[in-house]
Amino acid sequence: MLITPEEIKQQTRELWKKCFNDPEEFMDIYFEDKYTDDTNLTVRKDGEVIAATQLLPYRMTFYGSVQHVGYISRLATSPDFRGRGYASNLLHEAHRRLFTQGASLSLLIPQNEEMRKFCEKPQHGAYWTSVYRQELPLDTSQDGTFDKIEVTRPDEWGQDLYVYYRRLTSELPFMVHPSENDFFAALEAADLEDGYVLVAHRKRRMVGFCLAVKEPNGRVYIRTLAITEAATRAAFVDYLCKECGVDKVYRRFCLPGSLKGSMPYAMARVINVPMFLSAVAAPNPGFQLHIGVEGDLDIPENNGWYIVENGRVRLTDIKPDSIVTPGGLAAMFMAAQPIVMDMLLDE
Repeated sequence: MLITPEEIKQQTRELWKKCFNDPEEFMDIYFEDKYTDDTNLTVRKDGEVIAATQLLPYRMTFYGSVQHVGYISRLATSPDFRGRGYASNLLHEAHRRLFTQGASLSLLIPQNEEMRKFCEKPQHGAYWTSVYRQELPLDTSQDGTFDKIEVTRPDEWGQDLYVYYRRLTSELPFMVHPSENDFFAALEAADLEDGYVLVAHRKRRMVGFCLAVKEPNGRVYIRTLAITEAATRAAFVDYLCKECGVDKVYRRFCLPGSLKGSMPYAMARVINVPMFLSAVAAPNPGFQLHIGVEGDLDIPENNGWYIVENGRVRLTDIKPDSIVTPGGLAAMFMAAQPIVMDMLLDE
């Protein structure tokens, strides 16, 4: 049965109501600012959307290069149709599409540990946890004085805010970069939570941007922070403590997974092994590696044995000692890095 793109969109939204606890206002933002027909993957039965996910494109700075990556958001199957492999089919379609589009990597943020274990399975993509975070109170003792910095909570957000944010984050070595639409959608979503979009100026010069929310546990978290000078951070913390009636403000820092206290966050799997390894090898010509990739059920083109040397990647018929899955390969090079993933709406 044929259904129109608008009907698919509406049915996908109805599916979300069954599967997630998102308020209507949040879904308004998502389906107006982020949803497109091209990024919505669905399984339909008798003209009804019974499973869906969003495959969102992002730019990622990675070892000095800019990579095209895919972000899988809101994977959902109607409760009446679970356990029949529809989610697995959607993930397979997403991975094949990303491979065709020239992406090097796929990312997702599982809602819970059950979903994390689900995505680790080979038939679901063999994802590995590759991005870690740690929750810490902000220490502003070394930030200096901020008495000449003015913090405001503007009623409207102009494009200058995004321009400032992008200028400060564009050169970060490991970051998934939000588009302008993503940026403002994240501000709108935080506003639904009575969040704080703050701007700091020293005289007339912008010296900082901050997005913070007070979560149900009573703690105030800074979700995004971009500052030109260290004292601005202390100014933001001082403002939030006074406004929210707290004595501490917290930040979830992106940290290497090996550090004590790091908590699992996002998962990843490699989509194109030669492309991914080349991104690591090209800026590091002295780096050498002999490794095998096996167990990629969705993109069998990735399965093989590889040698990395002299800044290049090539296939070999010599079996390596180390064999990994596509998720294991992603974690090998990502888990040790502080990869920033802000403004994705899946906080």
